[in-house]
Amino acid sequence: MATLIKNLPQQIDYEVWQGDTWLPGTITASLNGTPINFTGYSAKMEIRHAISREIVLTLTSTPAFGITLSSAGVITLSMTAAQTSALLGEYVYDLQITYPSGTIRTYTYGTITVYLDATAN
Repeated sequence: MATLIKNLPQQIDYEVWQGDTWLPGTITASLNGTPINFTGYSAKMEIRHAISREIVLTLTSTPAFGITLSSAGVITLSMTAAQTSALLGEYVYDLQITYPSGTIRTYTYGTITVYLDATAN
C-alpha cells in the first residue's frame, strides 16, 4: 500500500498484530505533484501509549532505526517482530521530518492499534 501525501499533516491509522514484522507500505510525499527529494532530511516517529502518553518506541532515519527516506520522496516505515512483541493496545504517533534548514514539519499522525496474536512466535 502506498499513500500519497499532498496536504500536511495527513492522518494515517495503522493496525498490526503483536509479534509480527510491521511493513505498512510506503508513503510518497510531493509538492505540487513533484516528489520531495529527502536527501539531507531526517525523520523521527514517537509511538506513545494512547492514555498515558508515555513513549514506548522511537523510530528514526538518522541513525536508521525503522524509517528510510529516499530521494524520490518515499518514506518507508518498519518495526521488527521483537519490537511489536512488546506492544499491545492503542497508541498514538506522529511522523516529523526535519529539513536541512532545521525546519520541522509533521507529515503524518494517527493511531497504531496492536492486536494480540493468536499464534505464538
